[in-house]
Amino acid sequence: MSVRDSRSGIGGGRIGRRLVLWFLASMVAVVATTGWALYRLTWDALESQMSERLLAVAHLASEGIDAASRLRPGYEGGLLHSRLRERLVRAREAVGAKRIFVFDRQGRSLVDSEPDTPIGQAYAGLGMDRSELEAVWRGASAHSVLFRGDGGAYYKTGYAPVVADSGVVAGVGVQIGARFVDTIRSFTRSVIVLGLAGAGLSLVVSLVLARGLTGSIRHLVVAARQIGIGDLSAKVVAPADDELGYLAETMDEMRSRILARDEQLRRMLGGVAHEIRNPLGGIELYAGLIVDDLAEGDPRKAHIQKVIGEVRNLNRVISEFLEFAKPSPASLQRVDLASVMREAEFLLAPELEAAGVVCDIQVREGLFGMFDPDHLKRALTNLMKNGLQAMSEGGKLTLRAREEGGKVVLEVSDTGPGLSPGTEATVFEPFHTTREQGAGLGLSIVRQAAEENGGGVEVDTAPGSGATFRIWMRSA
Repeated sequence: MSVRDSRSGIGGGRIGRRLVLWFLASMVAVVATTGWALYRLTWDALESQMSERLLAVAHLASEGIDAASRLRPGYEGGLLHSRLRERLVRAREAVGAKRIFVFDRQGRSLVDSEPDTPIGQAYAGLGMDRSELEAVWRGASAHSVLFRGDGGAYYKTGYAPVVADSGVVAGVGVQIGARFVDTIRSFTRSVIVLGLAGAGLSLVVSLVLARGLTGSIRHLVVAARQIGIGDLSAKVVAPADDELGYLAETMDEMRSRILARDEQLRRMLGGVAHEIRNPLGGIELYAGLIVDDLAEGDPRKAHIQKVIGEVRNLNRVISEFLEFAKPSPASLQRVDLASVMREAEFLLAPELEAAGVVCDIQVREGLFGMFDPDHLKRALTNLMKNGLQAMSEGGKLTLRAREEGGKVVLEVSDTGPGLSPGTEATVFEPFHTTREQGAGLGLSIVRQAAEENGGGVEVDTAPGSGATFRIWMRSA
C-alpha cells in the first residue's frame, strides 16, 4: 500500500471517529444539561414547598405558648413546663417534625420537645441563623437554609415569633427533616441511568451512521483513484440517494466525458501518427535508395545515413506516443520470468554490444508471475533501454527476479551515475527526461503496464551508485 493509500485510509477513519465523538458529545451535553435543569427545578420547587410548610407549622406552634417566657432555670418538671413540653411533643408528632423548641432573646432554651434540655441552656446552632432571628424579633417568620445533620440527613428550621400583649416575648423553632432530598437523589440516579442509556444508544446510532458515511466516502475514493490512474471503464455507482449519491453521479458524468474526450484524442493522435509515419516511411525508403546509389567513400553517404537514423528515432518516438496514449488491455497470464528475461536480452543484444554493457540474468527456473506477456516484455525492454542510456561508457546491467511476501519482484539494476536527488517521485511522470533524444515516455509506459496488470513499480537510486527499478506483480 502506498503512503497515499494509507493516508486516505486514516483520513476515512478520522471522519468516522469525529462523527461518533461529535454525536456522542452532543447527546451527552443535551442529557447533562437537561438533567441538571430538571434537577435544579425539582430541588427548588420541593425546597420552596417545604419552606412554606415549615413556616406554617412554626406559626401554628407559636400560638398560645407565650407563657413560656415566664419560665426560669429550676422550673423543670413544674406544671407549666410540663404542660408546654407536652404540647410541643404532640405538635412535633402531628407534623412529623424532628424537634420543636422555644427560646428567649439570648438564644437560651425555655422549653424543648427533646427531654433533658434544661431551661436556660444556650442553643449553639442559633448563632448561624442571626438574620432569621432578627426577623423573628421584628415579628416576622423566617426559615434557615438547608443543612446537614450529624447522621448525614438534611434538615431545615423554621422560626416564628411568640407574641404576647407586650409584643414579641420569645421565639419558636421547628426543625423538620428534608425528606425530599431522598426523592431528589432517586431522581438523580434515574437521570444518570437514562443518560448512560441514551449515550449508549447514541454511540450505536453514531457508529451506524459513521460506518455508512465513511463506507460511501471510501467507495467514492476508490472510484476517484481508478479515474486518476486512467481506468475509466468502471461506472461510478451512487452509494446512496443523498448528497454523496449526487456527487457519485457527477463523478460518473465526469468519467464519461473524460472517456469520450480521451477517445477523441486517441483517434486524433492515431490519425496524426499515421499522417506523419507515411511521409517518414517514404523518406527512409528514398534515403536508403540514395545511399545504395552512392559510391563507397562518398561524403554524402554519411549525411544520408544520419537522416535515416533521425527518421528512425522520430518513428520510435511516435510509437511511444501511440503506446502511451492507447495501451492494449491487459490479459493476465502465467508468465515464465526467466524466459521473458532471456528474450529481452536477445532483442537488445546488438544495443548491449554496441554500448559495451554486460547483461547478467539472476533468476531461478520455474519462477512465474501473473502478467500480460507482451506488457511485461515491453516494460522490461524499456527498463533495460533506460539502463543502457544511463551507461554511456559501458557497464553492467543486472536482471533479477525473486519471490517476496507472496509477490514476485523483477529488478533491473544498472551501474550508471544514478538519478539526481529528488527526481525519484517524478521519474515515472510522462515526458520526464534528461536526455536530448526520446519523448520521456519509456518509464511512464512501464508504470502504466505495471498498474494495468495489478502491480506497481518503484526505484532505488543514489548518486554515483546506479539505479534499481523494481516491478512487483502477483505470484502465479
